[in-house]
Amino acid sequence: MRWPAFEAVWRPLTRWWKGAEAGPETRWVVIDVETTGLDTEHDALLSIGAVALSPAGIDVSDSFEVSVRPPAISERSNILIHRIGAAAQAGGEAPSLACRRFLDYAGDSPLVGFHVGFDRAFLTRALRNANLAVPRRWLDIAALAPALRPGVAAHALDEWLTIAKVSALARHAATSDAMATAMLFQWLLGKVPPADRHFGKLRGLAGSARWVGPANRT
Repeated sequence: MRWPAFEAVWRPLTRWWKGAEAGPETRWVVIDVETTGLDTEHDALLSIGAVALSPAGIDVSDSFEVSVRPPAISERSNILIHRIGAAAQAGGEAPSLACRRFLDYAGDSPLVGFHVGFDRAFLTRALRNANLAVPRRWLDIAALAPALRPGVAAHALDEWLTIAKVSALARHAATSDAMATAMLFQWLLGKVPPADRHFGKLRGLAGSARWVGPANRT
């Protein structure tokens, strides 16, 4: 076997697998969802909000919002949180249509959110119920933030927004929360060299957050 030739192929593949040769992402999609409750197995989507972030910054014109019709109107206590009333819920789009539209908007861009596992669980169930493909690249800012800003005593999204001096127009509204999260993400990216602003690198940094002291963990 010609080992030099083998290494010439293997080494680039290894670097590609680790993400070392990946270029910066040209588009991130920052998402947020509102739901009828916190039970990811039984509660339902009410709305999906998203905004795109490119190397040039947040693109407000490249945003997405859709109201989703739940199987049943949520309880009053839930409505008081997200302010999506009974009429608005009943007038939402069918989940399958809403999910299809969201996939068309997101494309193959990495999906970013604060505690994105929550958004991912609800979207995954809705997408699978509609027999649609589930995106594979998800980045959790709640894990990324303490990795990039060690020593900052913040846990909740509101705490991070305060530290980053970001104001949300209206909390617990999907599009507004997505915009605020995108602004926080942009602030965090200031700690990352432009060449390293790709999914593989940031996912690795977020994974390192498990080694961050308890005071900074979410």
